[in-house]
Amino acid sequence: MTHVVRVEFAGPARMQYCSAAGATPALGDVVVVETEWGVGIGEVCAVLPSAVSDQLKVPVWTILRKATPTDLSRRETLLQREREARRFCRERILARGLPMKLTEVRIGLDSSKAMFYFTADGRVDFRELVKDLVQHLHTRVELRQIGVRDEAKVLGSAGACGRPVCCHAFLQGFAPVSIRMAKDQNLALNPAKLSGICGRLKCCLAYEHCLYADLKHGLPKVGGHVMTNRGPGVIRGQNILEQTVLVGLETGGQVTLTVSEVTSRPRPEGEGRGQEPARGAAGERRAGGRLAARKDPQETGPGGSSRRTHRRRPGPFAQPVNGDESSPELTGLEDA
Repeated sequence: MTHVVRVEFAGPARMQYCSAAGATPALGDVVVVETEWGVGIGEVCAVLPSAVSDQLKVPVWTILRKATPTDLSRRETLLQREREARRFCRERILARGLPMKLTEVRIGLDSSKAMFYFTADGRVDFRELVKDLVQHLHTRVELRQIGVRDEAKVLGSAGACGRPVCCHAFLQGFAPVSIRMAKDQNLALNPAKLSGICGRLKCCLAYEHCLYADLKHGLPKVGGHVMTNRGPGVIRGQNILEQTVLVGLETGGQVTLTVSEVTSRPRPEGEGRGQEPARGAAGERRAGGRLAARKDPQETGPGGSSRRTHRRRPGPFAQPVNGDESSPELTGLEDA
């Protein structure tokens, strides 16, 4: 039976899941494992049950062995080397004027590979920087660009809830988060409250979205017409968790009712789209009044005398302007 454990590494927060084919390591054991930057050494922080380990959707690495005293002494030297490599890399970034920000440095336990993680707004030509790092470290160097969410996961901080951010504490991957999740939970669409320290939507918006979606499925939609024991009305609001709706009665006033106390009814014929032509007709009457005022041939001249305006007769190439055809200028305005 294969056991899966979670291993944490020293320095900036980074963890991964590893499998132990033999005996299961205990909590607090220091083990040597395979990583993306070579051979790493970390501490076992959790042992997953078999039911949970079978549902993991993240890469599972292999535990090579338990750490020996030689590995422990080498880890202290390795941490010092990583700090020195981080300082040297930042100096070279400033010297070459590269638009990038160094986030994390990892060097394998056998010093066969060094991984540098950075963030940038766009693509960066770091070929000269790689040459400087290779000459300084005398090992294989790889630079990898990460996103702002990965940067928050590495650096960590406290969220608005007062606890460490989820990506730094336990999340291994980033699920898609959309503004629709906030709308379904009736949250205020305030970017300052919905965004995390990374500037993106908070990952916790997706935790309860499935529950809200199921509860909201049985509620009448806002704006829908319903019949209640107090008469007909229109849905003005929803309380998803309490399964109640706010109904605006046609007789006046509002009342909060449960889902079982309202019944959907069809939209009255005199409401909705039937009112739009009336507004359009009123607009035409107003426009017609303005056009009639413009076409009035009588104007008052100086001294109160009445005079008649004379229009220039259109030439042979003039565009006709009447009720059936419009000039190109008017057509452009209508399209705009």
